[in-house]
Amino acid sequence: MRVEYIVVHTAADFRDEGRRDTSALEIRAWHTARGWNDIGYHYVVRRDGRVETGRPENQTGAHTRGLNHKSLGVCLSGHGDLQPMTEAQERALVRLLAQLCKKYKVPPERVIGHREVNRLVEAGVLEPIYRTAKTCPGKQISMTLVRVLTSRALKEG
Repeated sequence: MRVEYIVVHTAADFRDEGRRDTSALEIRAWHTARGWNDIGYHYVVRRDGRVETGRPENQTGAHTRGLNHKSLGVCLSGHGDLQPMTEAQERALVRLLAQLCKKYKVPPERVIGHREVNRLVEAGVLEPIYRTAKTCPGKQISMTLVRVLTSRALKEG
Protein backbone atom coordinates (compact mmCIF):
# COMPACT_ATOMS: atom_id res chain seq x y z
CA MET A 1 0.00 0.00 0.00
CA ARG A 2 1.30 3.45 -0.93
CA VAL A 3 0.51 5.87 1.89
CA GLU A 4 -0.48 9.31 0.58
CA TYR A 5 -2.58 10.58 3.51
CA ILE A 6 -2.84 10.18 7.25
CA VAL A 7 -6.38 10.61 8.53
CA VAL A 8 -7.11 11.59 12.15
CA HIS A 9 -10.32 10.40 13.81
CA THR A 10 -12.06 10.37 17.19
CA ALA A 11 -13.49 7.32 18.92
CA ALA A 12 -16.62 9.47 19.46
CA ASP A 13 -17.10 7.76 22.82
CA PHE A 14 -19.80 9.67 24.71
CA ARG A 15 -19.07 7.99 28.04
CA ASP A 16 -17.70 10.19 30.82
CA GLU A 17 -18.78 13.32 28.91
CA GLY A 18 -16.34 12.47 26.10
CA ARG A 19 -13.39 11.90 28.43
CA ARG A 20 -13.49 8.10 28.12
CA ASP A 21 -10.00 6.75 27.46
CA THR A 22 -11.15 4.33 24.79
CA SER A 23 -8.65 1.56 24.04
CA ALA A 24 -7.77 -0.11 20.75
CA LEU A 25 -9.18 -3.31 22.24
CA GLU A 26 -12.58 -1.67 22.85
CA ILE A 27 -12.67 -0.16 19.36
CA ARG A 28 -11.65 -3.51 17.86
CA ALA A 29 -14.63 -5.08 19.66
CA TRP A 30 -16.99 -2.41 18.27
CA HIS A 31 -15.68 -2.90 14.75
CA THR A 32 -15.67 -6.69 14.76
CA ALA A 33 -19.23 -6.63 16.17
CA ARG A 34 -20.15 -4.78 12.96
CA GLY A 35 -18.73 -7.68 10.97
CA TRP A 36 -15.38 -6.09 10.14
CA ASN A 37 -12.33 -8.36 10.24
CA ASP A 38 -10.37 -6.04 12.58
CA ILE A 39 -10.20 -2.54 14.02
CA GLY A 40 -10.44 0.01 11.21
CA TYR A 41 -7.61 2.25 12.47
CA HIS A 42 -3.87 1.64 12.42
CA TYR A 43 -3.26 3.48 15.71
CA VAL A 44 -5.18 4.68 18.74
CA VAL A 45 -3.78 7.55 20.80
CA ARG A 46 -4.97 7.30 24.39
CA ARG A 47 -5.76 10.30 26.56
CA ASP A 48 -2.66 9.65 28.72
CA GLY A 49 -0.41 9.70 25.63
CA ARG A 50 -0.01 5.96 25.12
CA VAL A 51 -0.10 4.89 21.50
CA GLU A 52 -1.70 1.53 20.79
CA THR A 53 -1.34 -0.38 17.56
CA GLY A 54 -4.49 -1.31 15.71
CA ARG A 55 -4.46 -2.78 12.23
CA PRO A 56 -0.94 -3.40 10.82
CA GLU A 57 0.35 -0.56 8.65
CA ASN A 58 0.73 -2.85 5.64
CA GLN A 59 -2.99 -3.66 5.69
CA THR A 60 -5.63 -1.44 4.15
CA GLY A 61 -7.59 0.33 6.86
CA ALA A 62 -11.34 0.70 7.27
CA HIS A 63 -11.60 4.28 8.48
CA THR A 64 -12.22 6.67 5.58
CA ARG A 65 -14.23 5.67 2.52
CA GLY A 66 -12.39 6.58 -0.66
CA LEU A 67 -9.00 6.89 1.05
CA ASN A 68 -8.57 3.57 2.85
CA HIS A 69 -6.35 2.15 0.09
CA LYS A 70 -3.89 5.05 0.33
CA SER A 71 -3.96 6.22 3.93
CA LEU A 72 -3.27 5.34 7.53
CA GLY A 73 -5.94 5.94 10.16
CA VAL A 74 -5.13 7.35 13.60
CA CYS A 75 -7.90 7.50 16.20
CA LEU A 76 -7.96 9.71 19.29
CA SER A 77 -9.57 8.26 22.42
CA GLY A 78 -12.47 10.21 23.82
CA HIS A 79 -14.90 12.37 21.88
CA GLY A 80 -13.43 15.31 20.00
CA ASP A 81 -16.76 17.14 19.74
CA LEU A 82 -17.08 17.19 23.53
CA GLN A 83 -13.49 17.43 24.80
CA PRO A 84 -10.18 18.69 23.42
CA MET A 85 -7.16 16.44 23.36
CA THR A 86 -5.18 16.22 26.57
CA GLU A 87 -1.68 17.70 26.47
CA ALA A 88 -0.19 14.20 26.63
CA GLN A 89 -2.46 13.05 23.82
CA GLU A 90 -1.53 16.02 21.63
CA ARG A 91 2.21 15.44 22.18
CA ALA A 92 1.87 11.73 21.39
CA LEU A 93 -0.26 12.41 18.31
CA VAL A 94 2.21 14.92 16.90
CA ARG A 95 5.16 12.60 17.59
CA LEU A 96 3.35 9.69 15.87
CA LEU A 97 2.29 11.82 12.90
CA ALA A 98 5.84 13.13 12.44
CA GLN A 99 7.20 9.57 12.50
CA LEU A 100 4.63 8.39 9.96
CA CYS A 101 5.12 11.44 7.72
CA LYS A 102 8.85 10.84 7.69
CA LYS A 103 8.55 7.08 7.13
CA TYR A 104 6.07 7.38 4.25
CA LYS A 105 7.18 10.79 2.90
CA VAL A 106 3.73 12.26 3.54
CA PRO A 107 3.78 16.07 3.72
CA PRO A 108 2.02 17.56 6.76
CA GLU A 109 -0.58 19.13 4.42
CA ARG A 110 -1.80 15.58 3.77
CA VAL A 111 -2.47 14.94 7.44
CA ILE A 112 -6.21 15.51 7.53
CA GLY A 113 -9.12 15.15 9.86
CA HIS A 114 -11.85 12.83 8.59
CA ARG A 115 -14.13 15.87 8.20
CA GLU A 116 -11.62 17.37 5.76
CA VAL A 117 -12.34 14.68 3.17
CA ASN A 118 -14.87 17.16 1.78
CA ARG A 119 -11.98 19.42 0.72
CA LEU A 120 -10.67 16.51 -1.37
CA VAL A 121 -14.12 16.07 -2.91
CA GLU A 122 -14.27 19.80 -3.75
CA ALA A 123 -10.76 19.62 -5.26
CA GLY A 124 -11.80 16.68 -7.46
CA VAL A 125 -9.40 14.26 -5.75
CA LEU A 126 -12.33 12.14 -4.51
CA GLU A 127 -15.73 11.46 -6.04
CA PRO A 128 -18.75 13.24 -4.50
CA ILE A 129 -20.03 9.92 -3.06
CA TYR A 130 -17.23 10.19 -0.47
CA ARG A 131 -18.54 13.47 0.98
CA THR A 132 -19.04 13.19 4.74
CA ALA A 133 -21.16 14.90 7.38
CA LYS A 134 -18.75 13.80 10.12
CA THR A 135 -17.06 16.36 12.38
CA CYS A 136 -14.31 13.84 13.12
CA PRO A 137 -11.80 14.19 14.80
CA GLY A 138 -14.11 16.66 16.53
CA LYS A 139 -15.04 20.29 16.86
CA GLN A 140 -12.59 20.66 19.76
CA ILE A 141 -9.64 19.54 17.58
CA SER A 142 -7.84 22.04 15.33
CA MET A 143 -6.34 20.18 12.40
CA THR A 144 -4.55 23.37 11.36
CA LEU A 145 -2.71 23.33 14.70
CA VAL A 146 -2.02 19.59 14.38
CA ARG A 147 -0.41 20.18 10.97
CA VAL A 148 1.64 23.14 12.24
CA LEU A 149 2.91 21.11 15.21
CA THR A 150 3.64 18.10 12.98
CA SER A 151 5.56 20.28 10.53
CA ARG A 152 7.54 21.78 13.43
CA ALA A 153 8.32 18.31 14.81
CA LEU A 154 9.58 17.20 11.39
CA LYS A 155 11.89 20.22 11.13
CA GLU A 156 13.26 19.60 14.63
CA GLY A 157 14.05 16.04 13.64
